[in-house]
Amino acid sequence: MEEKILVAHDDNTVCSAVQACLKDHNYVFLKTDNGNEAWKLFQEHHPDLVITDVRIPGMAKFELLDKIYVNFPHLPVIIISGHKTTDDIVHGFERGAFEYIGKPIQNLAIFKYTVKKAIRYSYLVQHNLNYIENLEQLIFEKTTELQKQNQKLREEIKERERVQKLIEHAKREWESTIDAIPDMIALIDRDYTILRLNMAMAAAIGMSPREAVGKRCYRLLYGTEKPPEYCPFTRLLEEEKACSVEVYEERLGGHVEIRAVPYRNKEGAIVGAVYIIRDINRRILAEQERERIQSQALQKHKLESVGQLAAGIAHEINTPTQYVGTNIDFLDEAFSDIGELISQFKKFLDAASKGSLSPKLIEETKNSLEEIDWDYLEEEIPLALGQSRDGVKRVTSIVRAMKDFSHPGGSEKEPADINKIIQTTITIARNEWKYVADMKLELDSSLPPVPCLPDEMGQVFLNIIVNAAHAIGEKIGSNPEGEKGTITVATSRDDQWAVITIADTGKGIPEYAWEKVFEPFFTTKDVGRGTGQGLAIARNVVVDKHGGVIDFDTVPGRGTTFIIKLPLK
Repeated sequence: MEEKILVAHDDNTVCSAVQACLKDHNYVFLKTDNGNEAWKLFQEHHPDLVITDVRIPGMAKFELLDKIYVNFPHLPVIIISGHKTTDDIVHGFERGAFEYIGKPIQNLAIFKYTVKKAIRYSYLVQHNLNYIENLEQLIFEKTTELQKQNQKLREEIKERERVQKLIEHAKREWESTIDAIPDMIALIDRDYTILRLNMAMAAAIGMSPREAVGKRCYRLLYGTEKPPEYCPFTRLLEEEKACSVEVYEERLGGHVEIRAVPYRNKEGAIVGAVYIIRDINRRILAEQERERIQSQALQKHKLESVGQLAAGIAHEINTPTQYVGTNIDFLDEAFSDIGELISQFKKFLDAASKGSLSPKLIEETKNSLEEIDWDYLEEEIPLALGQSRDGVKRVTSIVRAMKDFSHPGGSEKEPADINKIIQTTITIARNEWKYVADMKLELDSSLPPVPCLPDEMGQVFLNIIVNAAHAIGEKIGSNPEGEKGTITVATSRDDQWAVITIADTGKGIPEYAWEKVFEPFFTTKDVGRGTGQGLAIARNVVVDKHGGVIDFDTVPGRGTTFIIKLPLK
């Protein structure tokens, strides 16, 4: 930013000396020898520094200095004057002068330093004023905001206090009588006659308490001429203990729990019952919603598993892709060098055909051959091409496995190659197990096709293989420095069953969990790592959907083997 200096002085010698002294600095000079013109320039351009005299034509002594000081008290003003009396100097400083320099200027170096210091002072003062202004605005805004918040808070507190008083008043009134109970309550005798009832019961049957007393309860509650078979009071009279039943009764508001509690006389004999009818619509809806959510969760688990493996699959694809890209870069550079060599050979052949082959050209051709290191390229180019082919094959196999695994299956069983499903699943899950375990396959090539739902069986194998990798990882660490664990997958035939075993050398299943392994949402893994759905889904698929068997054999600290049997017919 360019600093502006207003030089208001009627001595041209001073003006020239000031400008010459400061010519090496990036200052913009505003010059005038008239006081009124100086004040006009000051108001239009707002200079950073003013250099003037005690008296300037058009204004009285110190008048320009007074105008500046009254309107802009922090702006630095340097006085250069031949009036060097003590009174003039004192008056100048009293009127806000930054410095008072006698004329002629004796030391230009000190004058240049004074100007620099005045400009710096002007900048700091203006920066400080801007900062104070912004701070005051911020304080004002925050204060206004806090005042609004405080006012709103006071209104909310006042409203809460009012509502709280109403609630407490209503609560005292409600609790003062049985009508405060939201459940429908009635007292009946052994003949099913209503003796007393609360307002909730009366409202449900559409009668006043006085109208309902003396009538048979089953007529009012169920609209029947005799107690229904599920009547809990009938069972109470037979069993002499409290009984309850859950039914759907439209006239009672939908789903209700009806509970009959014995009402005894002083001798302990049952003379009636307290009938309590509770609205359970919310609970039933919540249970239905929970079952729906659980069902959806089980259906989504496969997609979630694939999603969890996505990063690993991406890593598996990225590695061969990277060295294919690296080899392409190498080949690109190599063929560029070969192109230059061929160009040199063309020159060589052209000269040879014309009989003008010179020793210099022969030497240049020889140097070109040495510069590209042809012996190295001749060895490395075939290797780079071979590595690239291998990388493409690896990516192709991963993509094919992903396609096979994610291909939506039908709802009907179809003969399928279990060995192929296992191999596809192992490829998909490679990033889950390769860091902690070696994979060992013992697949029976003579195993006939198994009627099954291929995609769902793939999910079963995936769940168990991932669990095996996690179990080994928890035993030896996710990044083992020594020997890895082993996951062994085997297939065989046992009469009319196809048998699949998946064994690991992990930490095994603790004894307390043996009874709960296949329960939904039960897991022995750390929070956030296991959902407890994998083995529950596996059991549902194997047992319920395929009529098969799934079991396990485990030794804590040594490993676990899951055994799956699927019928061949």
